[in-house]
Amino acid sequence: MLTKTEAIVLKTMKYRDTSKIVTFYTKNYGKIKGLAKGARSAKNKFGAALEPMSYSMLVLYKKEHQDLHLISQCDTINPFRNLAEDLSRMAIAMAVLELVNQVVHNEERNEGLFNLLAETLSALDSSTKNYKTYLQAFRLRLVNLFGFSPNLDFCGECGEALIIGNEEKTFSFQIARGAVFCSRCIPGADAQKSSTNRNIMVTSFSAPALQVARRLAGAQLSTLGNLECDFHIGNEIDELLRLYLRYHFDGLKPLKSIELFHQHKMNTV
Repeated sequence: MLTKTEAIVLKTMKYRDTSKIVTFYTKNYGKIKGLAKGARSAKNKFGAALEPMSYSMLVLYKKEHQDLHLISQCDTINPFRNLAEDLSRMAIAMAVLELVNQVVHNEERNEGLFNLLAETLSALDSSTKNYKTYLQAFRLRLVNLFGFSPNLDFCGECGEALIIGNEEKTFSFQIARGAVFCSRCIPGADAQKSSTNRNIMVTSFSAPALQVARRLAGAQLSTLGNLECDFHIGNEIDELLRLYLRYHFDGLKPLKSIELFHQHKMNTV
């Protein structure tokens, strides 16, 4: 069946002498793989449309009950050229793609996730600073699409609104429930000692980190470049999100691209 869909290139790999196998996240079919014959030859017809991070219009012969389809045509809609101009920005974009590739199964359509991916890459492409906030925001919005968004506004025990108050205030976050607890309802010492238990997994959550996490979850993606975040707060949010995603997505591996981001930041300081 010849079909057409918008697609974002997640990754590519060489195939034989002149071809590529390309993994896409598509609007109509979710994650699919396609064979692009001759894509590595000098006269290939695809250009940059098959490069990772490219937003393209894909035409392919889709084979029922098969994992690999034949790519007929692929034309660039948006190459997101700025993503390749700065190694830090590119590393964050690639980390987003890595995460999608890991957590979704083949051919499970999720138009909301496709739109989130496209909007995140577009906002990151237009940004000039604070690139890491886009990955953090993407993680928070990703879990929301999968139905286990953490509750950052109300105490998971008493239901009272969580008031930020002063910066010294500390909350507690229970990974399994995706719940933040106010100071009155923070799990006791026994629960804290058992924090390595998969069914409990309690971690502290500072007031400034909670405030930033709320912004990451709800602000317009295009404004995230203006969100200044203290180094320690950023690390706190990173660790919480790492634990939360690992709990909900079995077998989730560390993102190689985010390691590249950290190495580049250290080398440029």
